[in-house]
Amino acid sequence: MRILNGVIARIVGAGIALSAYDGVASAQVPTYPSDRINMTVAFAAGGFVDTFARIIGQKLNEKWGKAVTVENKAGAGGNTAATIVANAKPDGLTLLVTSTAIAINETLYKKRDYTLDQLVPVAIAVSSPETIATHPSKPSNLKDYLSWAKKDEITFASAGVGSGSHLATEYFMKRLAKQPASHIPFRGGALAVQAALGNQVDLVASSFGIIPQIADGKLKGLAVASEARVAAMPDVPTYTEAGFPFVAESWVAVIAPAKTPPAIVEQLNAAINEIVNEPQTREKLLGMGYQLHSRSAAQVATYLNDEVAKWGEMVRTVGVTVE
Repeated sequence: MRILNGVIARIVGAGIALSAYDGVASAQVPTYPSDRINMTVAFAAGGFVDTFARIIGQKLNEKWGKAVTVENKAGAGGNTAATIVANAKPDGLTLLVTSTAIAINETLYKKRDYTLDQLVPVAIAVSSPETIATHPSKPSNLKDYLSWAKKDEITFASAGVGSGSHLATEYFMKRLAKQPASHIPFRGGALAVQAALGNQVDLVASSFGIIPQIADGKLKGLAVASEARVAAMPDVPTYTEAGFPFVAESWVAVIAPAKTPPAIVEQLNAAINEIVNEPQTREKLLGMGYQLHSRSAAQVATYLNDEVAKWGEMVRTVGVTVE
């Protein structure tokens, strides 16, 4: 994939160069951070990306003794914040905190004011699988549900056109289930969930935002698009268990401007992985429905490259674009 080959090469090359020194896994830059760190969040306050940024920001502040500010720059599906960070000074003091949208937007948007070559991925340490749920009055088994709905078009709600939940669910219906489905977009996941709670739509597609309603029995989870069941929703089977091998997860990424010194990228990557795996933080994140991952900077770059390809296929299959 052309988008991130250069990024991967730079990170892998940096890893080889650093391996000549002892302690590469915890490579430190003596002067970093020299000042406050600004986390530019690509979405509004209160969402899962913002929540993660604030948890990590507080812990980095405690760890390094430098202020960490979280600034929400929502707009254009995450592209506004990405553009700001792509043009920031590459000193590790301005970071982008975004979601799967940055991979989706490579195909979804015809025009953007930045390219991924202007950014370098630092960490993708948490994710949550795309999930579909329905009102408890409807069939609670995915195969039974599809059989029940077979003659009619399913309506499903999501946080909006081009969201991961929209793309994953419509892709599943069209490519794997062969089930007619109509997408009902809402301005945010909370409104989509409310529509399902009121039995106004057949399904709601979501990731992080649907867990409390499933846990309380207000909605019935039909399937999670992960390799294994989610600890916060242990009774919800995976798509694979239901006979449809399918994995699609929303995740949170921390990204820096390109040309940020590799040692700073490595230091940030190690710090975020360490924070996520601290017992108290780990318990908190798992309870919120996050799945946790420890990836090196090179592994993050490879993962993001793969996600651009995966979500690109979904965008093309669904047939949606944004000018």
